[in-house]
Amino acid sequence: MILGKCPFCGGNVLSQKITARGQKINLYHCEHAIKERDVNDDYVFSATSMCRFQVYSNALLRWNKRSLSELEMKTLLQEGQIVVRLHGKKGTREYFKYVVADPEYGVSILWDSEVA
Repeated sequence: MILGKCPFCGGNVLSQKITARGQKINLYHCEHAIKERDVNDDYVFSATSMCRFQVYSNALLRWNKRSLSELEMKTLLQEGQIVVRLHGKKGTREYFKYVVADPEYGVSILWDSEVA
């Protein structure tokens, strides 16, 4: 399924269901971000890959955000940022932060910006 245009190269961003470490998640990736297996049986970007934009739906799990939905990814691609609800380690503290596309990590949290 096509979600929108890549913020870095203009290619289509696709949604793909995958299983990683026994967990079913979505992978949102640019059509120009091509991966292949290397000699160690790991997936790496190929030499012909023109873009590296990819986001795993559980990328914000560290801050107790279980998943980035397809709707959130569409909004991120259209508007350039989204607001997400994050939680502290114990799950008691709740706070809202902006998330933007990042060429190296896929998405980044803007920790210094306050959500109004």
